[in-house]
This record gives sequence, C-alpha cells and structure tokens, in this order.
Amino acid sequence: MTEEIAKVYSPDAIEPRWAREWIERQLYRPPSDAAPERFALVIPPPNITGSLHMGHMLEHTEIDILMRWHRMRGASVLWLPGTDHASIATQMIVEQELGREALPQLEGKPESKSAWRREGQRRRREMGHEKFLERCWEWKEQNGGTIRRQMERLGASVDWTRDRFTMDPAYSRAVAEVFARLYEEGLIYRGKYIVNWCPRCGTAVSDLEVIHEERPGHLWYIRYPFENGKGYLVVATTRPETMLGDTAVAVNPSDERYRASVGRKIVLPLLGRAIPVVADDFVDPKFGTGAVKVTPAHDPNDFEISERHNLPRIEVIDDEARMTAEAGPYQGLDRFEAREAVVQDLRERGQLEKIEDYALSVGTCQRCKTVVEPRLSTQWFMKMKQLAAPAIRVVEDGRIRIVPENYRKIYLDWMENIHDWCVSRQLWWGHRIPAWYCEACGQVIVARETPQSCPKCHTKDLRPDDDVLDTWFSSALWPFATLGWPEETEDLRRYYPNDLMIMGFDILFFWGARMIMMGMKFMKDVPFRELYIHALVRDAERQKMSKTKGNVLDPLEVTEKYGTDAVRFALAISAAPGTDIAFSNDKVESYRAFANKIWNAARFILMNLEKPPAAFREQLAEGLQPPAGLGLGAVAAPESLALADRWIFSRLATVTRELNEALETFRFHEAASTIYHFFWHELCDWYLEWLKPEITAIHSGELPPAARAAWTNLMRVFEASLHLLHPFMPFITEELWHRLPRVRHETSLSLAPFALVGERVADPVSEKQFQIVQELIVLARNAKAETGAQKEKPSAQVASEDLRILELLRAHQETIQRLAGLKALNFTRGRMTADPSVRVGSGFDLRLLHEQSVDPAAERARLQKEKEKLERQLAQSKKQLDDQNFVSRAPREVVRGAEHRFEELSAHLKKVLEALGKMS
Repeated sequence: MTEEIAKVYSPDAIEPRWAREWIERQLYRPPSDAAPERFALVIPPPNITGSLHMGHMLEHTEIDILMRWHRMRGASVLWLPGTDHASIATQMIVEQELGREALPQLEGKPESKSAWRREGQRRRREMGHEKFLERCWEWKEQNGGTIRRQMERLGASVDWTRDRFTMDPAYSRAVAEVFARLYEEGLIYRGKYIVNWCPRCGTAVSDLEVIHEERPGHLWYIRYPFENGKGYLVVATTRPETMLGDTAVAVNPSDERYRASVGRKIVLPLLGRAIPVVADDFVDPKFGTGAVKVTPAHDPNDFEISERHNLPRIEVIDDEARMTAEAGPYQGLDRFEAREAVVQDLRERGQLEKIEDYALSVGTCQRCKTVVEPRLSTQWFMKMKQLAAPAIRVVEDGRIRIVPENYRKIYLDWMENIHDWCVSRQLWWGHRIPAWYCEACGQVIVARETPQSCPKCHTKDLRPDDDVLDTWFSSALWPFATLGWPEETEDLRRYYPNDLMIMGFDILFFWGARMIMMGMKFMKDVPFRELYIHALVRDAERQKMSKTKGNVLDPLEVTEKYGTDAVRFALAISAAPGTDIAFSNDKVESYRAFANKIWNAARFILMNLEKPPAAFREQLAEGLQPPAGLGLGAVAAPESLALADRWIFSRLATVTRELNEALETFRFHEAASTIYHFFWHELCDWYLEWLKPEITAIHSGELPPAARAAWTNLMRVFEASLHLLHPFMPFITEELWHRLPRVRHETSLSLAPFALVGERVADPVSEKQFQIVQELIVLARNAKAETGAQKEKPSAQVASEDLRILELLRAHQETIQRLAGLKALNFTRGRMTADPSVRVGSGFDLRLLHEQSVDPAAERARLQKEKEKLERQLAQSKKQLDDQNFVSRAPREVVRGAEHRFEELSAHLKKVLEALGKMS
C-alpha cells in the first residue's frame, strides 16, 4: 500500500527534506567513471558578503535547469560552486564592525555609519596587517556562508565536495603564479600614473568600476595674467579647485587666436606661480575659450599632455580628497570646500570673468557612490592589448558563441578599445601583491614565494608590498584555478574547457572578457564554449529593482511564501533571451497554482491506483523499471494502441523534442511553456478525463484489458511528464516520482536517465484525428453554453461529407457523449443547411437537438465574432506563406502543414459566411 498522499500540496513539507537529502548523499558529485558525454560549468562566484537577490535566483535557476537536463540525458555533469572574497566589500564590513564596537553610543544616529567607518579605518591601522586579516577570516567563518546556506535550501544541484573560495591556499598559489608569469613577460608593470581614486573606499578603482552620471554643473571662466603684466588669457574649467595644481595652459596649435601666446609665461592666479603656454593637438578650440588649464596630477588627459611637454606634476588633492600643502592657503580643506573658497577668492580679486551652466559627466564609485578623484598614484598595471587579441579571435571565429548575438558586437567593440588595467588596490583583505622591495638597494622583487634575501645585494631587509590585487584579477582565473591549475589535475584534464558560462551583462567586461583572456593566455584554450547573457529581473512595471524605490523582492521571502518550484517556474517561463523579466508575486502565484495542479493530478492517479489488484500493481512496478520504463515497446506497438494513447505518446514525442531544442538555444521560456501546456491542457484536461472510466472503476477480479492498458500507458506518460518537469520544478517532481510504484528506486529522479520517445511513436495522423474529436467536444460544450443548456444533456447531430471523419467520431461516440455532456449522437453524411443552430467545425457540422430556442441576435453576434477571428487567422497564415524566407528555409513538412492550415481556415470561413448569409 502506497503511503497516502497529502490532500494539500505544501512545499514546506517536502522542499527542506529533499534539499538535505541531495546534499547528504552527494548526489551531484559526477561519477568517477568517464561517461560518454560530460557537461561542466563553474558557478559565477557570489561574494561572501552577500545574500541571494532575484538576479542570482534567475541565474541559478537557468543553470540548474540545464545541469539537471544534461544529467537526465546521461552526461557526467559538474556544476562547481564557490564564493569570491570580495576585497572592498568585506574590508568595509569588518571596518564598520570595528567602528561600531568602539562607538556603540552612535547606534541609531544619522551620522553613525560614516563615524563608524572612519573609526574602523583608524582601528585597522592601529591593529596592523596580521591582526586585521585574522579578524577578516573570523568574519568570513562566521558570516561568509550565507549564500551557500541559501543555495542549499533552494536545491542547487552543485557538487558541494568541490566548493571553492578565491582565497583558498591552492587558489592563492595560482594567483601568485599568474602574477609572476605576467610580470616576467613584461605584461605587468609598476608606475606612477593617473588612476580613479575613491576617497571613501581609500583605494584606486578601475575604469569599469566608475559609473558616470550626468549632473548639472558650471564652467568657470578664469583670467590668467601674462607674466609681463600685459593682458591675460581666459581659461574655462569645470573644477576650479584643481587649478592650484596647474603647471601649464594649453591651446591648439592651429588656433590663430593664441598663436602669439605659445611659449609665453602666465601667472597662476591665487598662488602666483609662473607657468608656460603650450601648444597641443589634444585641445578642442571649441571648448570654452579654446585655452585650457593643464593639471597633470589630477586629470588623465592633462597627464598625457605633461608627458609630451615635460611638465611637472603637482599633487594638490590627497587620498582623503583634502587639499595638500601644495595648495597653499587651502591646505586641509575638503575638495568641494576648496572649490567654494577658490571661486570666492577669484571673484574678490577680479579674476573670475563669468560662470556658465554646464552639464557634467561625473564619475562615481560603483560601490559607495562617492565622486571619484583622478589622481596621480603609484600602482601596478596590466598590459591588455596583447592579451585581448586572442580573446577577440576566439569570438570572431566561433570558438566561443555569445548569446544573445547582439552582445557579441558589444564584447568585440570593448575589446578592440581596451586600455591597460590598474590591478592594485589599497586594501588589506585580498590577494597581497607578490612583490617585495629591498630597503638597501631599491630592487623590486616579484616572486611566487616569500624571498629570503635580495637577489641583487643579498640583504634580508625586504619590505612586502602593502597592496592587494583587484578582486576581478583572481576571479578571472576561476574556470581553471578551481580545477587545480597550475597542477595537471584529473579535474583540469576532464572539465576544462567548461561547456557553458551564464552571467549578467553587468559583469561581461569585469569578468567574462577577462576569463577569456586569462584562459587563452594560461591554458591556450577558451574557458567555455558558450557564453549566455541572461536578462535583468525587473518589477511588474518593468522598473529596475532598488531599495530606494522599495520594489525589491527577496527571493527567500518569495520562496517561503509560494515554494521554490513556483518561483523557479515563474522565472523560467519569463526568461526569453535578450528580454528583461517583469516579475511579481502575482506571476509566482499563478505557477503555485500549477504546482497544485501537478500535485492534485498525482493524488488522483495514486489514490485510484489502489483499486486494481495488488498483483497488477506489482506488474506495473516491474514495467516502470529502466530501461523498460523508458520505451514504449514493452507496452504495445504504437499501431495497436487506442487513439488517445497514440495521441498522447505522439504529443509526448513532440514536446520532448521541442523542450530539448528550446533548452539547447537557451529559450527557457519556450521550454517551460511547452511542458506547462502539455501537462495541464493535454495530460490533465484531456488524457486523464478520457481514461477516467477505466482508471476509476473497482474490479474484484482480474483487471480487464482496457483498464490494464489504460493504467500501463497512463503511468508511463505520467512518469515521463515528471522527467520533463523536473529541471524546472525539482522538489515536487522528486517527491511524486518516489511515490510511483517501483520494485526499486534510483537515488534521484535527476539521475534517472530519460530517453523516452523517438520517431517510433511520432504519429501526426493520430494527432490530427484526436484534434477532430477534441474540436467536436469543445464545439458541443460551447454550443450548450451559448444556448443556456449547460446543465442539460441534449442530443446532437453531426454531418460530414468525409466518411473517414464520421467513422472516427462514431468509433469514439461514447467518450464524446460523456465529455461533451450529450445524451445521444446521430451521424449524417453530407452538409447541414446553414442556420443559427449549426456549428461549423473542421470538416464537419454540429447541431444540438433540443427545444431551447436560439436568440438570433446572439447567434449573429457569435458568428460575426467567429468570422473576425477566422479572418485574422487567415491573414496571419497568408502572411506566413507569402514570406519567401519561410517557404524556402522551413522544412517541407512544416510548409505543407501551413498550407493545409490555410485551406482549413478558408473552408471554415466559407461556412461561417454562408451561415451569416442565411440569417440575413
């Protein structure tokens, strides 16, 4: 006796249990024996500081669907999990904790966060490197597992035995090896150049980490007098505080207005320093007055001008965005306070000519939103052009396919214009740059291990570099470092390159492009063969989710309310490539109803399965064992099956093929929609209803052949449906699959191979026949509803000129009468005279035989509505057939089907027009 299935589907009762079991049994560790096919993907590593958001939920859902699908197809699948150390984010959190511990009295006050941050930074410096890093590791052990716990609860089918962290010892060795090799090849260098500096985070940030915002600003026009006191040049600037670091004024050499000024000296206002006027092609004569200030230490373009003209570089803004001693009387002021003071002093001295409104593109730190400061700083850089060239080629020649296609051009454009990458960060938590400085002779030593002495002068007085590497540097090694590189491990040989990478567009350049460059450099092969860029998850009004708007949906809260399977399915059925997802609780609720439908269908089947004799249930269990349970040959040859069985198996073949094709091309929405329609509208609404008399009957003796066939075929179709649903809804399908009658169980549905249907059961003729029967039943139901006879069981007459249609309908008369709610059904060869009581089908006419009068106006309206619908369908069909691309490229059988559809619609419209004519 099967354990009674609960009346109400409750995700809380089954999801945590299966999530634990999958992990405890290590189900998703790929087998050690080499399968004929393998499929590998390394997870985009979430930060240890974070928790899952809807973007993660979408990404993990799409990956998990593909992982489970490939396992069911027999592949050896590796989905490798892991997390990123997140240098800036983790350090900021730990500093905040240190500040809160020191200043608990500020709890709840508006200024608390900034005060805690400053105090935390002070305490960090006081603690020193070693103790601060100990504190970071403590925090990681206590709080860094949030993402993992959430993934475990949501059932991600990763191999937790291979869980990786970007600061694991082995991974750190790989990072040092890469840095050393690149340095030895001259691809990493150290120098003093302009960088983007975040004064709040206290570190350099890369160009990709700067978000540019358009803000209203001003152009200040300032008079720079000539040194001889005769006249002046007017210079326009958007940042008057930086003029304190000017070392020249530049004009375009072709600008006739300033030709006589080139080479002369002018006096820097406020500070009185004499600086030259230089000619440089970079200057745009149309900007401002055509004369621009040159501040080499605080502007990247000015830095380049200073290189060409050998100008000094004076730093007037420090790493906290305060003015330095070089700023003279403005020393110690915040940069924006200094701006106000400079403008006021210029105004008082008569050197401010005018102020104009001007739209500015202001660079802000991606993480903390602080305005970044272009600043001269000694940093480590990586040369990118040489690394980018192979990464461009592999996309151009198709070794990596980027989906959707439009992202391919975006990738290539960015790579063609790539700049050197500042890889050093002024942080303590992270991969420390493997460089040391000899205090005796100044030698720079880059090494894989800590050197004992200077190779040049042999002193042991070595100072390690204080900086760490950009987090994205270590993440770029993820596809091969997680598999054991630089060692030649079995995992590296077996799973590199990966088959696929899925990510959001926002990290395509931060991470995707850099993985490709590093893979080509160190593995001489691509890191993955396909790169799929998933969509953004937006709210119901398609607005971006943000805390400030209050429209953020927490995936954990949504799954607690509706169940993980419902959330997964809602995301999958919305995930069309290249189209952002409008997500809402209402959408999830509708797919919670779908989960209920699956549960109720299973409950109905399993409860009725208790009625047949126990001996038959044992035979049925034997029949569901692989491989017999995966083919139809053990049941009967397709031609000996009943029409409904032939139809459902043929539909199952089509649905399986369509689902496979959709997932192969990342059309998750089509795959989900296909199985949704099949399960609800074909299996439940039609096949189950068709079989009800056979499967609900109680038999005291041996089961009749019809009931035996009905149960055997139903269980095969239902099991196959669970297979097809499983990648999208793993929890409910696992639970129900384990409740099916079997002699033995595989460990999990996701590991049970699935290759149910093939061309053998594809039966378009039976599908067409079943559609005719369906159409008659629906036509009769609609006719009853339209004439107010829903509660009656009238008789009906069917007429057709096609004898085959009449024979088909007569053969299934009893089922038609039961499903349509008819008392009797009469058949006539020929056509009915068009009148309001006649309903027109595809090749047949229907008339209800009852005394209910027909409202002529209502019938005319119904026919008119039917006419308009058919005209729209005909127009769409004609447009398709007129499309030469479709006719020439589509398979011939598809074109023939479209032509047949056009003929059917035309015939149907003709009958409707005749009926309307009769009424007139």
